[in-house]
Amino acid sequence: MAGVLFEGRGQYEDALLATINGVLIEPNHVPCKILMGSMIQKIGPKYLAAARSSMSDAIRIEPTNRMAWHYLGLLNKKDGRISDAADCFQAASMLEESDPIESFSSIL
Repeated sequence: MAGVLFEGRGQYEDALLATINGVLIEPNHVPCKILMGSMIQKIGPKYLAAARSSMSDAIRIEPTNRMAWHYLGLLNKKDGRISDAADCFQAASMLEESDPIESFSSIL
C-alpha cells in the first residue's frame, strides 16, 4: 500500500492522498480508514474531528478491529477527551487479549 510507504518516509500529505484514493476505490476498507485517520491527525490538530470520523467509520465497519479502537483512543487523548480515550484503550486491550495467536485464514 502506497500510503504506508509514504508514511514511513515521513511524507504524511502524500500518505493521506494515497489512502484517500484507496478509500475512494474501496469505501469499506478498514486499514485505509485507519491510516487515513492517523495521517489526518499528523497534519494538524485542527483536523482531529475529521480523523475521529475516519476512525469511527472503521469501527462501524469492523467493530472488533483493535487498531481502530487504539487510534481512536489516541485521538481522544490528544483532544483532551480522557474518559473517551480510556474507554477506547480498554476496548483495544480486550480485543487484543481475544486475538488468536495465528490468523484463522492461515489455518485453512
